[in-house]
Amino acid sequence: MSPKRPAILSIAGFDPSGGAGIIADAAVFRALRFHPLTVLTSVTAQGASRVAQIQGLTMDFIHRQLELVMEEFQPQAVKIGMIYSEAAVMACADFIEKRRLPAVLDPIMWASSGRSLIRPSALRSLSRRLVPRCRLITPNLREARVFLHVPIQTLEEAEQVAQRLARRWETWVLLKGGHLPGAPVDILTDGNQIWRFSHPRVAEGINLRGTGCALSAAAAVGLAQGKPVPEAVEFAENFIQRAIKNHYKAAKDQGVGFLGY
Repeated sequence: MSPKRPAILSIAGFDPSGGAGIIADAAVFRALRFHPLTVLTSVTAQGASRVAQIQGLTMDFIHRQLELVMEEFQPQAVKIGMIYSEAAVMACADFIEKRRLPAVLDPIMWASSGRSLIRPSALRSLSRRLVPRCRLITPNLREARVFLHVPIQTLEEAEQVAQRLARRWETWVLLKGGHLPGAPVDILTDGNQIWRFSHPRVAEGINLRGTGCALSAAAAVGLAQGKPVPEAVEFAENFIQRAIKNHYKAAKDQGVGFLGY
Protein backbone atom coordinates (compact mmCIF):
# COMPACT_ATOMS: atom_id res chain seq x y z
CA MET A 1 0.00 0.00 0.00
CA SER A 2 1.33 3.44 -0.93
CA PRO A 3 1.99 5.84 1.95
CA LYS A 4 -0.56 8.55 2.64
CA ARG A 5 0.40 12.22 2.72
CA PRO A 6 -1.57 14.99 4.42
CA ALA A 7 -2.87 17.76 2.19
CA ILE A 8 -2.41 21.51 2.51
CA LEU A 9 -3.97 24.31 0.48
CA SER A 10 -2.56 27.42 -1.20
CA ILE A 11 -4.90 30.18 -2.40
CA ALA A 12 -2.75 32.55 -4.43
CA GLY A 13 -1.81 34.02 -7.80
CA PHE A 14 0.04 32.43 -10.71
CA ASP A 15 3.59 33.53 -11.57
CA PRO A 16 4.66 32.07 -14.95
CA SER A 17 8.35 32.45 -14.07
CA GLY A 18 7.96 29.90 -11.27
CA GLY A 19 9.77 31.90 -8.63
CA ALA A 20 6.85 33.02 -6.51
CA GLY A 21 3.12 32.62 -6.09
CA ILE A 22 1.22 29.37 -6.19
CA ILE A 23 4.03 27.44 -7.93
CA ALA A 24 6.45 28.34 -5.14
CA ASP A 25 3.89 27.35 -2.49
CA ALA A 26 3.36 23.96 -4.11
CA ALA A 27 7.12 23.38 -4.28
CA VAL A 28 7.45 24.14 -0.55
CA PHE A 29 4.58 21.82 0.32
CA ARG A 30 6.06 18.93 -1.64
CA ALA A 31 9.52 19.52 -0.18
CA LEU A 32 7.99 19.25 3.30
CA ARG A 33 6.10 16.04 2.47
CA PHE A 34 2.61 17.50 2.06
CA HIS A 35 0.33 17.09 -0.94
CA PRO A 36 -0.26 20.55 -2.47
CA LEU A 37 -3.75 21.76 -3.27
CA THR A 38 -3.88 25.00 -5.26
CA VAL A 39 -6.70 27.47 -5.89
CA LEU A 40 -6.01 30.44 -8.14
CA THR A 41 -7.14 33.98 -7.36
CA SER A 42 -5.44 35.64 -10.35
CA VAL A 43 -3.09 35.07 -13.25
CA THR A 44 -0.25 37.35 -14.26
CA ALA A 45 1.79 38.05 -17.36
CA GLN A 46 5.27 38.44 -15.91
CA GLY A 47 8.83 37.31 -16.08
CA ALA A 48 11.55 37.16 -13.48
CA SER A 49 11.94 40.93 -13.28
CA ARG A 50 8.64 42.64 -14.19
CA VAL A 51 4.87 42.26 -14.11
CA ALA A 52 3.12 43.37 -17.31
CA GLN A 53 -0.53 42.46 -16.67
CA ILE A 54 -2.82 40.98 -14.01
CA GLN A 55 -6.16 39.26 -14.49
CA GLY A 56 -8.25 38.62 -11.37
CA LEU A 57 -10.65 35.66 -11.30
CA THR A 58 -14.30 36.01 -10.31
CA MET A 59 -15.62 35.17 -6.85
CA ASP A 60 -17.81 32.42 -8.34
CA PHE A 61 -14.85 30.77 -10.04
CA ILE A 62 -12.73 30.92 -6.87
CA HIS A 63 -15.62 29.46 -4.87
CA ARG A 64 -16.02 26.68 -7.44
CA GLN A 65 -12.35 25.74 -7.21
CA LEU A 66 -12.57 25.59 -3.41
CA GLU A 67 -15.79 23.60 -3.50
CA LEU A 68 -14.40 20.88 -5.75
CA VAL A 69 -11.09 20.63 -3.87
CA MET A 70 -12.90 20.23 -0.56
CA GLU A 71 -15.13 17.46 -1.94
CA GLU A 72 -12.16 15.10 -2.12
CA PHE A 73 -9.49 16.44 0.22
CA GLN A 74 -9.13 17.50 3.85
CA PRO A 75 -6.37 20.11 3.96
CA GLN A 76 -4.77 20.59 7.36
CA ALA A 77 -4.09 24.30 6.86
CA VAL A 78 -4.28 27.04 4.24
CA LYS A 79 -1.78 29.61 3.03
CA ILE A 80 -3.20 32.71 1.30
CA GLY A 81 -0.98 34.74 -0.99
CA MET A 82 -1.72 37.29 -3.70
CA ILE A 83 -5.31 38.53 -3.57
CA TYR A 84 -5.76 41.03 -6.37
CA SER A 85 -9.48 41.80 -6.12
CA GLU A 86 -12.16 42.37 -3.52
CA ALA A 87 -13.94 39.31 -4.91
CA ALA A 88 -10.96 37.15 -4.00
CA VAL A 89 -10.82 38.62 -0.48
CA MET A 90 -14.49 37.85 0.10
CA ALA A 91 -14.15 34.32 -1.26
CA CYS A 92 -11.20 33.59 1.04
CA ALA A 93 -12.90 35.12 4.09
CA ASP A 94 -16.06 33.08 3.46
CA PHE A 95 -14.00 29.91 3.05
CA ILE A 96 -12.01 30.31 6.26
CA GLU A 97 -15.10 31.25 8.26
CA LYS A 98 -16.90 28.14 7.01
CA ARG A 99 -14.05 25.61 7.20
CA ARG A 100 -12.23 26.88 10.32
CA LEU A 101 -8.82 25.93 8.98
CA PRO A 102 -5.67 27.50 10.45
CA ALA A 103 -4.73 30.15 7.89
CA VAL A 104 -1.52 32.03 7.16
CA LEU A 105 -1.89 35.22 5.12
CA ASP A 106 0.99 36.84 3.26
CA PRO A 107 -0.57 40.25 2.43
CA ILE A 108 1.28 40.78 -0.84
CA MET A 109 0.85 44.33 -2.13
CA TRP A 110 3.72 44.92 -4.56
CA ALA A 111 5.93 42.93 -6.89
CA SER A 112 9.71 43.25 -6.52
CA SER A 113 9.61 45.55 -9.56
CA GLY A 114 7.21 47.91 -7.75
CA ARG A 115 4.00 46.95 -9.59
CA SER A 116 0.90 47.00 -7.36
CA LEU A 117 -0.58 43.54 -6.86
CA ILE A 118 -3.79 44.49 -5.05
CA ARG A 119 -6.64 46.86 -5.86
CA PRO A 120 -7.49 49.60 -3.29
CA SER A 121 -10.96 48.12 -2.69
CA ALA A 122 -9.40 44.73 -2.00
CA LEU A 123 -6.97 46.26 0.49
CA ARG A 124 -9.83 47.75 2.52
CA SER A 125 -11.69 44.43 2.59
CA LEU A 126 -8.49 42.57 3.41
CA SER A 127 -8.11 44.52 6.66
CA ARG A 128 -11.78 44.28 7.67
CA ARG A 129 -12.83 40.82 6.54
CA LEU A 130 -9.87 38.52 5.99
CA VAL A 131 -7.01 39.38 8.35
CA PRO A 132 -9.04 38.90 11.59
CA ARG A 133 -9.92 35.36 10.46
CA CYS A 134 -6.29 34.28 10.00
CA ARG A 135 -4.07 32.63 12.59
CA LEU A 136 -0.93 34.39 11.34
CA ILE A 137 -0.14 37.24 8.94
CA THR A 138 3.33 37.88 7.50
CA PRO A 139 3.67 41.48 6.23
CA ASN A 140 6.95 43.11 5.34
CA LEU A 141 7.77 46.61 6.59
CA ARG A 142 6.27 48.41 3.62
CA GLU A 143 3.01 46.47 3.94
CA ALA A 144 2.85 47.14 7.67
CA ARG A 145 3.20 50.88 7.01
CA VAL A 146 0.15 50.73 4.74
CA PHE A 147 -1.95 49.34 7.60
CA LEU A 148 -0.78 51.83 10.26
CA HIS A 149 0.62 54.82 8.32
CA VAL A 150 3.63 55.17 10.62
CA PRO A 151 7.38 55.21 9.88
CA ILE A 152 9.43 52.12 10.67
CA GLN A 153 13.13 52.90 10.75
CA THR A 154 14.43 50.95 13.76
CA LEU A 155 14.00 47.51 15.27
CA GLU A 156 12.20 49.03 18.24
CA GLU A 157 9.68 50.78 15.97
CA ALA A 158 9.16 47.52 14.07
CA GLU A 159 8.39 45.69 17.31
CA GLN A 160 5.87 48.35 18.33
CA VAL A 161 4.14 48.19 14.93
CA ALA A 162 3.98 44.39 15.02
CA GLN A 163 2.37 44.48 18.46
CA ARG A 164 -0.15 47.14 17.39
CA LEU A 165 -1.18 45.06 14.36
CA ALA A 166 -1.51 41.89 16.44
CA ARG A 167 -3.71 43.67 18.98
CA ARG A 168 -5.83 45.33 16.29
CA TRP A 169 -6.76 42.02 14.68
CA GLU A 170 -6.28 39.70 17.68
CA THR A 171 -3.98 37.50 15.63
CA TRP A 172 -0.30 36.61 15.37
CA VAL A 173 1.95 38.85 13.27
CA LEU A 174 5.32 37.95 11.76
CA LEU A 175 6.81 41.26 10.62
CA LYS A 176 9.60 40.61 8.11
CA GLY A 177 12.50 42.97 8.77
CA GLY A 178 14.68 42.55 5.71
CA HIS A 179 14.46 46.23 4.74
CA LEU A 180 15.96 47.57 7.97
CA PRO A 181 19.69 48.29 8.19
CA GLY A 182 21.98 45.57 9.54
CA ALA A 183 21.30 41.87 9.88
CA PRO A 184 17.64 41.11 9.05
CA VAL A 185 15.43 40.39 12.07
CA ASP A 186 11.91 39.03 11.67
CA ILE A 187 9.59 39.84 14.59
CA LEU A 188 6.82 37.53 15.77
CA THR A 189 4.25 38.65 18.31
CA ASP A 190 0.81 37.84 19.65
CA GLY A 191 0.47 41.45 20.80
CA ASN A 192 2.25 40.82 24.10
CA GLN A 193 5.28 38.55 23.84
CA ILE A 194 7.92 39.05 21.15
CA TRP A 195 10.09 36.47 19.42
CA ARG A 196 13.02 37.58 17.20
CA PHE A 197 14.45 35.55 14.32
CA SER A 198 17.78 36.89 13.08
CA HIS A 199 19.58 35.59 10.00
CA PRO A 200 22.42 36.62 7.69
CA ARG A 201 21.70 39.03 4.86
CA VAL A 202 21.74 37.56 1.36
CA ALA A 203 24.92 38.47 -0.51
CA GLU A 204 24.73 41.74 -2.44
CA GLY A 205 23.83 41.30 -6.10
CA ILE A 206 21.58 38.28 -5.55
CA ASN A 207 17.83 38.90 -5.84
CA LEU A 208 16.05 35.85 -4.45
CA ARG A 209 12.45 35.76 -5.66
CA GLY A 210 9.63 34.25 -3.68
CA THR A 211 11.25 34.26 -0.22
CA GLY A 212 8.15 35.73 1.42
CA CYS A 213 5.85 33.28 -0.38
CA ALA A 214 7.96 30.33 0.73
CA LEU A 215 8.26 31.54 4.33
CA SER A 216 4.50 31.83 4.78
CA ALA A 217 3.93 28.48 3.01
CA ALA A 218 6.39 26.75 5.34
CA ALA A 219 4.73 28.37 8.37
CA ALA A 220 1.40 26.97 7.15
CA VAL A 221 3.01 23.53 7.02
CA GLY A 222 4.15 23.99 10.61
CA LEU A 223 0.59 24.78 11.67
CA ALA A 224 -0.69 21.80 9.68
CA GLN A 225 1.71 19.62 11.68
CA GLY A 226 0.07 20.84 14.88
CA LYS A 227 2.88 23.13 16.00
CA PRO A 228 2.09 26.23 18.10
CA VAL A 229 2.64 29.44 16.14
CA PRO A 230 6.14 30.26 17.53
CA GLU A 231 7.34 26.72 16.71
CA ALA A 232 5.72 26.84 13.26
CA VAL A 233 7.49 30.13 12.50
CA GLU A 234 10.85 28.84 13.77
CA PHE A 235 10.36 25.77 11.57
CA ALA A 236 9.66 28.02 8.57
CA GLU A 237 12.60 30.35 9.25
CA ASN A 238 15.00 27.38 9.39
CA PHE A 239 13.55 25.96 6.18
CA ILE A 240 14.03 29.27 4.34
CA GLN A 241 17.64 29.59 5.43
CA ARG A 242 18.35 26.13 3.96
CA ALA A 243 16.55 27.10 0.76
CA ILE A 244 18.60 30.31 0.48
CA LYS A 245 21.86 28.39 0.87
CA ASN A 246 20.77 26.05 -1.94
CA HIS A 247 19.62 28.83 -4.30
CA TYR A 248 20.24 28.52 -8.02
CA LYS A 249 20.03 30.62 -11.18
CA ALA A 250 17.73 30.00 -14.13
CA ALA A 251 16.84 33.41 -15.60
CA LYS A 252 18.86 35.23 -18.25
CA ASP A 253 19.44 37.97 -15.68
CA GLN A 254 22.10 36.31 -13.57
CA GLY A 255 21.27 38.57 -10.63
CA VAL A 256 17.96 36.75 -10.22
CA GLY A 257 18.13 33.69 -7.99
CA PHE A 258 15.59 31.05 -7.07
CA LEU A 259 15.24 29.26 -3.77
CA GLY A 260 16.49 25.66 -3.68
CA TYR A 261 13.99 23.55 -1.75
